Amino acid sequence: MSRTSIAALANVAAYDGFESADYIDGAPHIKHASLRELYATLLHQVFVRAAAVTPKPRVLDLGAGEGSVTLPFLTLGARVVAIDISQGQLDRLKARCVEFRDSLEIRCQDLNVALHDEKESYDIVVANSLLHHIPDYSSLIRAALGRLNPKGQFFSFQDPLRYSSLGAFQRMFSNGSYYVWRFGKGDVFAGVQRRLRRQRGVFTDSVHDNTEYHVVRDGVDQDQIAALCKSLGFQCDIHKYFSTQSRVMQPIGAAMNLANTFAVIAHR
Repeated sequence: MSRTSIAALANVAAYDGFESADYIDGAPHIKHASLRELYATLLHQVFVRAAAVTPKPRVLDLGAGEGSVTLPFLTLGARVVAIDISQGQLDRLKARCVEFRDSLEIRCQDLNVALHDEKESYDIVVANSLLHHIPDYSSLIRAALGRLNPKGQFFSFQDPLRYSSLGAFQRMFSNGSYYVWRFGKGDVFAGVQRRLRRQRGVFTDSVHDNTEYHVVRDGVDQDQIAALCKSLGFQCDIHKYFSTQSRVMQPIGAAMNLANTFAVIAHR
């Protein structure tokens, strides 16, 4: 079985039965108001650019999860195709978006299969908090860009910057913030043990490791993504910001203008 298929199955095992409170606690972009505001600002920017071309933009939401991308786009007036491999997450999405059901199509499908089987084109393709879960995210981005209309946009949010691009203090503060959050969890010993092992570059075939590729491959390479987009004729805007699960450390890191996370908007 390929590494991509293993990762897809691991994501089902990790997230299919996730309780909403647990998911939010580990998802800074949903947990913190400041990151929700940043996300909403960028999402609105993407929508406005698309709506200037077509009044009701068509959106492909990759790894749609519980609907944190799908619902805002539907609210703004877009038509959305939401794809996720977790039926449990999609059931929650469907319940949240019931009033927009005429503008929503839901598919339980592997993302890579969906992108390569997909024949239609879109005004916006979104990958929210997704790339760091994908073994070969460059191939996924290339396939996503291929599904765009001539004036289409690719939008990703909430992926860790390439670790080696961070300064020593930024990396230390980011790791320290993670441990502040982790020590407030019930799974302290096992969680810290996994983190330290991954930081040493040791990878095992566990559910946890197969959903968190970024820890053993130096984060997600923002410069590689920018170069890929530009090579395919897209202007690529990289937005860097600070993000951590800790409610205590989030405002401190943001006030210090640190950055450990990034968003991408690619457009022609």
